[in-house]
Amino acid sequence: MSYHFSRSKLLALVTSAGLLAAACGGGGSTPSAAPSSAASTQATASAAAAGQLPKPELTKIRIGLSAPSEPVQFAEKLADMMGIYQKNGITDVTIIGFEGDGKALQAVVSGQLDMFVGGASTAINSVITDTPLKVVSMNSVILNDELVCQKEIKTPADVKGKTLAISTFGGTSHGSALLMLKGIGLTAKDVVLKEVGGEGTRVAALKGGSIACAVVGFDNVPALTSTGFNALYDLSKSPLQWGRSGLMARTDFLQKNPNTVLVVVASVLEAQNLMWTDAKNASAKFAEFSQKKPDDAANLVTGFQAYGSRSMSFSQDAFAAPRDVLATVNPAVKDVDVTKAYDLSFLKKLQDIGFYKKIGAPTN
Repeated sequence: MSYHFSRSKLLALVTSAGLLAAACGGGGSTPSAAPSSAASTQATASAAAAGQLPKPELTKIRIGLSAPSEPVQFAEKLADMMGIYQKNGITDVTIIGFEGDGKALQAVVSGQLDMFVGGASTAINSVITDTPLKVVSMNSVILNDELVCQKEIKTPADVKGKTLAISTFGGTSHGSALLMLKGIGLTAKDVVLKEVGGEGTRVAALKGGSIACAVVGFDNVPALTSTGFNALYDLSKSPLQWGRSGLMARTDFLQKNPNTVLVVVASVLEAQNLMWTDAKNASAKFAEFSQKKPDDAANLVTGFQAYGSRSMSFSQDAFAAPRDVLATVNPAVKDVDVTKAYDLSFLKKLQDIGFYKKIGAPTN
């Protein structure tokens, strides 16, 4: 409902969920019409209950977005705009935008937010603190960057020994670079990684010829390739996972409000899938929320279909890669057990109770 910027203190999080079980009745030993009727009634009741969510402990929720103008975090807001949280029992919803993970994290730790959407790196870093966080679902585990190089660099083998521009060590572009190198059969030892700055600066350096290759977002690639630069690897079409944008909360919040978290995850999952099944309406809502032109919003939502996750699930790899990048600037996280930074039980529960099937969402 509301959208503003805020800040406050530092971290917290970890585990848990609520368990749902379905009870089944027995039947009589003497054949008659009565047991048949009872069985039929029970089957009907079970079918009606498929996908039914529990009553949330809270009717009010506050969720922060660390990248509010991007479709990769829009499902959490779309669920509000479409009345999905409200339909599922959470009637008072506040969505708050922030400038990056750090400020959103501070708001969660200080109690100004209940949950927020940010990178897996935030949860991984939190594992070694006294206020750990856990990710419960992922909007995207694919980075939509591409490896773009000078005209004379035409094959992966040509990249070896060259300079590859990133923004900063330990950042997402650094992660993109490592995944790209892995995708073309190289490692960081085969190139010279160079801190250049934001994407605009990297593109300018590429055009100016001061670097050989750069990590470039997919929306800037066409303009470069049309003038002769070569795009050698596209992460949006790669199976390599990176925990790009996930919904997370503090440990004590997860433990105290398992039904609320389940309802939030279910609501976001339903909204996420609308960006595939009702992209026209989702695009209109995104344009309204982000103040982008309708055509631009539609292109962004359609583009999100290439790197967004309809199931919102993820593998351990989505956290292992960010941890390895973080370790280059923070050795303390080198040996972190990444399974402590996420909790897949809420998504698993939604599968078990038939919610995925109910809304027509894929489980993979």
